[in-house]
Amino acid sequence: MDLQIATAFLQLLFIFVILAALCHQRNRIGVAPVTMSFGAVMFFGTLMSAAEVCAPLPWGGQINIAQFSVFLPLLTAFLMVYITMGVLKAQRLLLGIMICFLLYIYFGMLIKMQCRNMPPGALRDVVMIMLNDGTASVNLSAVSNLISFFTVPLLYSFMPRKIGRTGRIVAALFLAVLLGLIPEAVLYKLGSSNGSSSYQGMLTILAVAPLLGILLSFYLTVLAREVTDTGGGKWDFLFAFFGSYSRVKELEDDLSNWENRYHLILRHTAEMVVMTDGNGVIQELNIAAGKIFGVRNISALIGRNLFDMLCRIESEEDLRHAVDHPLSFNCVINSGDTEKILSASLSPVHLKSRLLLVLVGRDITGEITLAREKEELSEQLMHSQRMESLGMLAGGVAHDFNNCIHAIMGHADVVSMLYAGDPEKVSSHLKKISSIAEKAGKLTSQLLGFARKGKYNVVDIDLVNLLNESISLLDPMRRQDVDIKCDFASGPLLIRGDLIQMQQVVLNLLINALDATSGNPGERILNLSAGHAADAPLKFTPPSDNPEAEVDKYLYFAVKDNGSGMDADTKKRIFEPFFTTKPVGAGTGMGLAMVYGTVTHHRGWIQLDSMIGKGTIFCFFFPEVSPDGKI
Repeated sequence: MDLQIATAFLQLLFIFVILAALCHQRNRIGVAPVTMSFGAVMFFGTLMSAAEVCAPLPWGGQINIAQFSVFLPLLTAFLMVYITMGVLKAQRLLLGIMICFLLYIYFGMLIKMQCRNMPPGALRDVVMIMLNDGTASVNLSAVSNLISFFTVPLLYSFMPRKIGRTGRIVAALFLAVLLGLIPEAVLYKLGSSNGSSSYQGMLTILAVAPLLGILLSFYLTVLAREVTDTGGGKWDFLFAFFGSYSRVKELEDDLSNWENRYHLILRHTAEMVVMTDGNGVIQELNIAAGKIFGVRNISALIGRNLFDMLCRIESEEDLRHAVDHPLSFNCVINSGDTEKILSASLSPVHLKSRLLLVLVGRDITGEITLAREKEELSEQLMHSQRMESLGMLAGGVAHDFNNCIHAIMGHADVVSMLYAGDPEKVSSHLKKISSIAEKAGKLTSQLLGFARKGKYNVVDIDLVNLLNESISLLDPMRRQDVDIKCDFASGPLLIRGDLIQMQQVVLNLLINALDATSGNPGERILNLSAGHAADAPLKFTPPSDNPEAEVDKYLYFAVKDNGSGMDADTKKRIFEPFFTTKPVGAGTGMGLAMVYGTVTHHRGWIQLDSMIGKGTIFCFFFPEVSPDGKI
């Protein structure tokens, strides 16, 4: 006896869990399979009711197994459909339940008609008795259950909201079951129960109904957090059921079409759309949002907090202020191993009394990258144009200035030969004039180198010899307390160019490096290196005007110091003529400008890296001359 009750109770839980799981997965499997499952359970319960299957209770009396194990969990699942899927879905399901009862009665009448045509006998009598008794039991069960099914959504709607959803569910189930048991209790009292359950069985069913209500509330609260209460108003179910079904069906079809269009547009729009609650917990999102977040299964993001997934938000206000007014901002999203820049807007939407936040965003990572590249190319173009114009100016100035210098020196020579006064005083002044003219001549040669108009004697130059000879030309006083380290590759390192101009390039670099390390409190170090471009200390990066340069066809030499270094603004201007960071009178600002012009004329380019307080490295790349004399 106890085993039968335990089995019935387990059957009750099993049926409810199966129906609840099917309703929860309705969006994936469709509404039709859910409705068919309800119909199959209803048909199974009707057969059990017709067979009058009962079980004895330990405390006396008996209980109807169909009423306890089938119709009670079915009633609970029906209330769940009304709460989660709305009035129209519950109305259609109740109509299906009514049709199940009518179909059973219809097939029973057909079987009775067939039995009347059978010859008299024991089999015919047994079948007719079973059909008559079963029909009475089914009719009683139909009346009781239809009363419960029809009243449970009404009772739930009329319950005051202040008692909470759990209280409304428990009270609605208890009262609906109680109303459904009234016809059976009346017939039992009149002595014509016809095999129905006893009072003890009715009380047991009433006691179990609140337990199923608590289980349903737990399911809706914990296991299905995204489920919202979509139940209608107090009289909506009644009006929907007794109103025009065709009109309701038409409205439902229109609603379904609009829902399908909404989901189609939402899921396949190119911009990301994310819908959250007022606290930022994601409720729904589209495929584009999943791609931006770097996930394939977008349902995995539902339940996560959107605000925690946004980084480096460029907004003056907290995103949670979007509950008051819309916000527009840029932010960064971590998508796997990469970062994406997002241009987004966050707007509040009020659905009835519920607040939702809608984020619409667009990935602008490519646009930002292109804008940065465009800005860099623009800076490079402006720099090249500025250097070219300055080169033309320097060429004209150098030639005119050089002519003036030659005239001054010529007249000084004439004066020294013709003047017969104090030879010492005259000689002293003339030497000063000649010395100043020579310095000015060097300046003009630098200008001509920068302007690419100097006269070059093109020869094959070994970089190792060039660097060693340039070091020996340094003023010994400048080299004092400086550790010069050399790292040259073995074998000939030949480039083609003017030896004097290239020596001037190296000397300018060495002098600048010595000046940069002059204020070092510790050891002053210069590193000179030369070799193949693949071994250069800076990555081989061809300029925009020679993008097809191949690394294996180039040589390099580099000068590195541990001096004061340069900031970003200084690095942008160091090759401009007359720009210098040295004190007034300590530099002309033409040294690196001359270096730039000379290197460019030799089909090479300059790369540098510098950091404040860490030092600077200049790296020069030139085409290699092969042993057969080809470049």
